[in-house]
Amino acid sequence: MPSVQGTISIVSHGHGPLVSKLLQDLARQTYIEHWLVIVTLNISEPFELVPRLRMKVISNDSPKGFGANHNAASIEAEGELYAIVNPDIRITDDRFLEKLAALDWTTGSPLRAPVVVAPNGAEEDSVRRNLSVPNLLARRNRRLAGWEADPDASDFFWLAGMFLIAPIARFRDLGGFDDRYRLYCEDYDLCARWRLAGNRVELIRDLEVIHDARRDSHKSMRHLRWHLASLFRVWRSKPFWRIVAGQY
Repeated sequence: MPSVQGTISIVSHGHGPLVSKLLQDLARQTYIEHWLVIVTLNISEPFELVPRLRMKVISNDSPKGFGANHNAASIEAEGELYAIVNPDIRITDDRFLEKLAALDWTTGSPLRAPVVVAPNGAEEDSVRRNLSVPNLLARRNRRLAGWEADPDASDFFWLAGMFLIAPIARFRDLGGFDDRYRLYCEDYDLCARWRLAGNRVELIRDLEVIHDARRDSHKSMRHLRWHLASLFRVWRSKPFWRIVAGQY
């Protein structure tokens, strides 16, 4: 079989139809035979393998959080790259993975993300300022489309976790996600620790994915409680205060 360049991790929380569409996008990718796709079924649901894809399926006995699921998949990952992809992502460029693998992933051990757009083509706020209370209030009040932070500036920014790519060795060295975060803010924590360790966090401007956001915390009290608990954990964390102190 062809050598594996990287692994794509997808976690389904009963998102079967969305996962199916994403897998069909991946099956159309050039050189997809060089990628391993790991699908984690966080809850019991019907699932069918896609013939063209090299796949592994993990079925959980009990549900886990976002970070815990992707950490578990990273143990099974193969190749040099590890892509963390939400089920509600669509990829329309059939050479996306080929272009991704062609980038330099050795200099600075970069953690990267493509440009994320909504189904209507508008840029989403996937590049964000530090998770301070003033920044959160400003973001809520303005509700601006596009990036919240300038990815070319020296100021700290972090990448939202709907699509992240990293060298798998560095991801493992840093311990992956902090799985004490149940569903929210683990992407912030990873980016903060990545920067504090002296590595690069970057936006890939010439690659784009579509994100059909679920926004569960806006309509579910359980998700809202998880979101608030994660925020309070961030504000008590050493990485957050080191970022505030400008140590990145």
